[in-house]
Amino acid sequence: MKTLLDAKRTAQQFGFSSLITEPTANAKLMKSKGWYNAGISLAQAKLSGHNMCRASTVQCRRACLGNTGRAEFTPPIIQSRINRTKLFATNPSLFWEILEPELYKVDRKAKKLGLPVAFRPNILSDMDWWRIFPQIFEQFAHWQFYGYTKVRAVVRASIAGKLPANYHVTFSWSENTKLDYVADCLDNGINVAVPFYNKETYKKHIPMRWNGWNVVNGDESDLRFNDPKGVIVGLGVKLPKNLVKARKMIEDSKGFFVGV
Repeated sequence: MKTLLDAKRTAQQFGFSSLITEPTANAKLMKSKGWYNAGISLAQAKLSGHNMCRASTVQCRRACLGNTGRAEFTPPIIQSRINRTKLFATNPSLFWEILEPELYKVDRKAKKLGLPVAFRPNILSDMDWWRIFPQIFEQFAHWQFYGYTKVRAVVRASIAGKLPANYHVTFSWSENTKLDYVADCLDNGINVAVPFYNKETYKKHIPMRWNGWNVVNGDESDLRFNDPKGVIVGLGVKLPKNLVKARKMIEDSKGFFVGV
């Protein structure tokens, strides 16, 4: 295994300083109280020239969190994600050589703080980490891994118990998702994340119930594995204050944003 210093030097040669997104570097991760919550931020969809979200839709890509936050105004952040992704796609062995010592660093920091580790390998991507790097789930069996996915094969694998025991997935709603499929997921213990807004005020709003299902507020924490099974995970849609722009954004989503 590379030393942490060697890993950092190698990373810099490929145009990024680190593969790990620390808790303080991501607004969602920062909300995870009681856990050391870290992850990996690859470039979403085909932004890098390699498809990291094979089940994404046009509306999903438009609304992706990868286009918001600090990255929206800081091109180097996006470029670092692209550089990481290119290495991930073209040289996974070297990617792992950089990643492994960084993972152990996370483990040491969490132990020093007396916190368990929650790890989200797909902060912006939707890749099969358990197939590409199965050793992560074995070497860090004491960690809780989690993520969102639009890939129905992943949902089926989770229901069938074919994913690592320490990996939790939540299905992500798309504009083409049918309610029958939502019901099937919930009946099988797979929660479904849905982005909501208030139809009257055009502000983000998370209902307590939707189509007869209980809704938990997914904006309060990113620790999806702590949610009760069989619920909708409500995510608030942040729309423009200008009503004309807000309506246009909703229309363009073609049902990806759900009004209540």
